Amino acid sequence: MRRQRITAGLAAFAALAAAATACSGSSSSSPPSGAHGGTLTVVSAGAPASLNPAKANVGSDNWFINLAYDTLLRQGPGGKTQAGLATKWGYVGSGNKVFDVTLRDGLTFADGTPLDAKAIAASLNYTRKNGLNVSWTSAISSVSVTGPRTVRIRCSSPNPILPQLLTQVLMIGSAISPKGLASPGAMGTKSFGAGPYILDTAHTATGDHYTYTPNPHYWDKKKIHWKKVVIKVVANPNSALQAVKTGQADAMAINANQVDTAKAGGLKVIGSPNVFLGVNLADRDGALATPLKDIRVRRALNYAVDRAAITKAVVQKYGHPTDQISLPGLDGFAADYDNNYPYDPAKAKKLLAEAGYPHGFSLKMETQGFFGIDLVSQAVVQQWQKIGVKTDVTTDTSVGQWLASATSKKYPVLGFGYGGAPTYTLALDWMLPHPTAFNPYATSDPKLTKMLSKANAASPQHQRALYQDAMRYVVDQAWFVSVLRMDGLYAYNGGKLSGFTSAPSYLPDLAWAVAPK
Repeated sequence: MRRQRITAGLAAFAALAAAATACSGSSSSSPPSGAHGGTLTVVSAGAPASLNPAKANVGSDNWFINLAYDTLLRQGPGGKTQAGLATKWGYVGSGNKVFDVTLRDGLTFADGTPLDAKAIAASLNYTRKNGLNVSWTSAISSVSVTGPRTVRIRCSSPNPILPQLLTQVLMIGSAISPKGLASPGAMGTKSFGAGPYILDTAHTATGDHYTYTPNPHYWDKKKIHWKKVVIKVVANPNSALQAVKTGQADAMAINANQVDTAKAGGLKVIGSPNVFLGVNLADRDGALATPLKDIRVRRALNYAVDRAAITKAVVQKYGHPTDQISLPGLDGFAADYDNNYPYDPAKAKKLLAEAGYPHGFSLKMETQGFFGIDLVSQAVVQQWQKIGVKTDVTTDTSVGQWLASATSKKYPVLGFGYGGAPTYTLALDWMLPHPTAFNPYATSDPKLTKMLSKANAASPQHQRALYQDAMRYVVDQAWFVSVLRMDGLYAYNGGKLSGFTSAPSYLPDLAWAVAPK
């Protein structure tokens, strides 16, 4: 899962003897004084797409990246932007197009290289041009050095979420050492950051376990809570939970079916809404599936879905039916549109008949065989069948397959999962006229584009209402069949850990917040 975007969405982490050995991950027996805990061990369901922060999946890979790469800004669980490598930041003038950042004094990367404005500008320019989520940074036209510790970001169009982009959640602001930028291929398996920890490659087996030890050059030793952090990759959720229950690990993400078992095993369980799932009616211009061009058909497909029943079956009480692609607490969430399409198969059939399809039609769908996306897709398909819409479903089982299928334009309908995100980034993936995995046909609506442009340039006090209006509009146009929002659930050893917190668009922060009790 990424942002959590679901591509895995679609998004999870040696004290150094000398700068020359920094990137080899060799460790020292004397960690910085801030490390007062022993070993923190967490479980991840999958290996990271890359250890390069520019290539990593937001959501599933944050833990792997954030331990070794500090970011310019930080996001707290309440959504507030806080200081990170930067102490001052803000837009210059109106319009959300020019943004200034001032760094702390005396910063260095883990390899001993000075972390100054020149290094940050180079890092940001690399990420915006080569990153996995280049659509998020597409408005940035330049990043320039304005002083030894100051950087200016200029945008060709309003970009109101630069503070969020530069945090540990969206990772665009991850500071990459010049040595890493000089060897981009090596960044996939080694760390070149300035975070509180560094990857210990001598005790790491790619795809199995990843070991991190304290960075002796870190600017705030008090943030280093552990002598060692280990992330184990365990694909089987039952085996993973057993490891946490028996003390072999301290924390993991769980699914709704594991909650009772985790609690019975003495673990603490937390969760918050962080993902929405459903079906994307991507071919809205009818290039492959002519019926989808008719808004009456798209609305019929929405009325035909019993969201409450699917939610209960898939996530039990750890989710909520919804018709929109935003989450409570985020700027685009419109509470009054959670039930814009109440379950009404009779109305669905009537709309199909009015559109000229009284006996239904056939569709091809791609969906993803992880994180419950396929379960939601199959439930929707079964309910569509009741109104005469027959769907041939192809299920992909890897991130690579999904990306290939979603962008191939072979499927007019796509099962989806997507994590909570500001409307600006959401719109780049879903609503604006350029091809993405969530809008492969690059369909657009001039009215919606204009609404989003106005919101992007607005002042903070007016922005939320404008984004909510845009969300209401796209739901009215029935661009998708959103089904439910799902809680991101975690089980952890409450007797050992403090600071293990989740919130919408926020993941438990291993790098800074999670500490021993």
